[in-house]
Amino acid sequence: MVVIIILNFLKISKKYYFVILFLILTFVVYIFLSIHITNLSIKATKKPSEALPSSYDMQYENLEFRTSDNLLLKGWFIENLNLQTVIIIHGVDSNKSDGFTLDLMKDIYDMGYSVMAFDLRAHGDSEGRDLGLTYVERDDINSAIKYVEKTKNVEEIVLFGLSYGGTIALSNTDLSPSIKGIVSDSPFYDLPELLANEVSNRTFIPKFIANLLKFGIIQTIRILHDIEATQIVIRIQSVENFHNPILIYHCEQDERIPISHSKRISKFLPEKSTFKTFDNCEHAKGYEENKQEYNNILQDYLDYVYK
Repeated sequence: MVVIIILNFLKISKKYYFVILFLILTFVVYIFLSIHITNLSIKATKKPSEALPSSYDMQYENLEFRTSDNLLLKGWFIENLNLQTVIIIHGVDSNKSDGFTLDLMKDIYDMGYSVMAFDLRAHGDSEGRDLGLTYVERDDINSAIKYVEKTKNVEEIVLFGLSYGGTIALSNTDLSPSIKGIVSDSPFYDLPELLANEVSNRTFIPKFIANLLKFGIIQTIRILHDIEATQIVIRIQSVENFHNPILIYHCEQDERIPISHSKRISKFLPEKSTFKTFDNCEHAKGYEENKQEYNNILQDYLDYVYK
């Protein structure tokens, strides 16, 4: 109504009246959708940890440490005879014990390595209300690394991320010299593209129109939440400067995060890296559907980077 009054006041000719009105309304809808998608994307679903490492015959210590923005994060440290440590980074709306994570932790422990797992901000038993869309979680990972380096005398670390956590691992290779390797299962490369595809898949909006929202999503994430979505891509691309090989797993039938994301990431991987695909599984199900092969590749990788 306000727009119509203004147009009438300006005495816009009828020839351009409806064209201008259409453009203004289109712009308003574009801004609304961009803000709406952004707000939905940062909301986390907290799910407290229910299972414990002790149920898998692993002795553990409860951990608590704070981020630079003073959020309390909670986790576990499962110490082995070998202090070379794998830090598990869970996926979005998950937690440190969700799904097959404890099974994976047990397998890594049986390979002879110590394990740390913790709940990211706004997840599980940790504090926080909103996601950081893998950008802000850099603080979480940095705080976790510093904690185990200082309190557990850990000198060599592998970051192992699942889905959302896989992107966090890949985009933080430069945090500490103690990082000797990166394992990433089903990571995403382009966040705005991923969110736009979710809109297309879950609504009536055609894909080509949803893709036009990428710019709006990037800007609203930056303006409203101080998150630089383009910087996430730059951080991922920086893996080409990492001093050791990287291991990536991805399922070819993944619809939530299409394998095209990992294929683009693979162009920046250091020499001797491994990009393992599975043709019989959906999103982040490679471990569950191909456990023996998955673990054999993982064991070889850990033994190599920790040699």
